[in-house]
Amino acid sequence: MVLMADPVSLSVVRERFHRWLRALRWPVREIDDVVMAVNEAVTSAVEQTHPSAIGAEVRVAARQYAEPDGGRRVLVAVAGGELWSPEPDGFEGPGLLMIHACMDSIEVSREVDGTTMLLTSVKVPPLR
Repeated sequence: MVLMADPVSLSVVRERFHRWLRALRWPVREIDDVVMAVNEAVTSAVEQTHPSAIGAEVRVAARQYAEPDGGRRVLVAVAGGELWSPEPDGFEGPGLLMIHACMDSIEVSREVDGTTMLLTSVKVPPLR
């Protein structure tokens, strides 16, 4: 998804992720964790976009993958075109703590052309 770096985009990302996870037959109790974590990552990217950056975008990509034992995870990347920071270096504020609570792992990379947060969900059982 390519979204405008605008708070209005948050409802779009929540609805699309909820629908996508249901289509994957993701366990109901795990859907909210993924949706909340993605929403928080996109919120951070939107909030850190400079107000003068008209037309700024936030990009969100996701895929499901299976582990050797059949367990499933989703991998989500949230990228902003600016050097936004989910939290100041060395500080884990409430947003990042919430993402950690909802996901199995997160990685943040800051490059010249922007910042990307990579979220990996907890493992859920294989489809039967």
